[in-house]
Amino acid sequence: MRARFATCLALLLVACKGPTPADFRPIQDSAAGNARIAVSMNRIISGRYRTIAPTCVGQQYVVSDPANIQPAAGLSMRPGQIVEFRNYQPEVPTNVTSLSAPAPLFSPNLVKPYNTATEADETYSFWRYEFPRPGVYEYFDTNMGEPGRKVVDSYYGTVSYIGESNAPKAVVCVDAPNCVASAACLTGTAPEGTPCCSCLGVCCQVDANCTSDKTCLRGRCVDRETGE
Repeated sequence: MRARFATCLALLLVACKGPTPADFRPIQDSAAGNARIAVSMNRIISGRYRTIAPTCVGQQYVVSDPANIQPAAGLSMRPGQIVEFRNYQPEVPTNVTSLSAPAPLFSPNLVKPYNTATEADETYSFWRYEFPRPGVYEYFDTNMGEPGRKVVDSYYGTVSYIGESNAPKAVVCVDAPNCVASAACLTGTAPEGTPCCSCLGVCCQVDANCTSDKTCLRGRCVDRETGE
């Protein structure tokens, strides 16, 4: 409630001063509807505190043979579908933030009393996000590590972040319905207007899900040399 009030107040202040700046990113309300999957942000498992682990939610493909690219494992995500992000330690500030995504992705802090629920004997705070368009949504928790260089607008007072974060990152990859999975899409040479699948070579279980220059690491295809 307090977060929503603060957002409304910020919007009113901006409205009084002129048009909303392009980099203005208020937090977003939790989406209505049922979630396709729930993702844990932090949790105590077997007596150990576990923070967000890099993960990749999305359709996987066999791309080791460019002439025969086929869907493999993974949970396919489509525009309009919802992911529920859960904080199983609701006294500890946790949020979901993306600095580079096809659409804004900024949650409030998932702490009590915000959207609390109970599963078995565990209470958690949750936030649901409906992914509006295809693409790769890389996100992290700004309460962990440095989220990049913090920049405060001297006039509006709005905050944005520039650069990379050393906080653990995770991914939700969204494909368009009936998208094309082809060698041309994989190499970026498909004709203009081709609805290429966004998740080609992104999520993985084995190296065969990645291009030859990448390897599968914690569910994500990364550069063999740099790990990025």
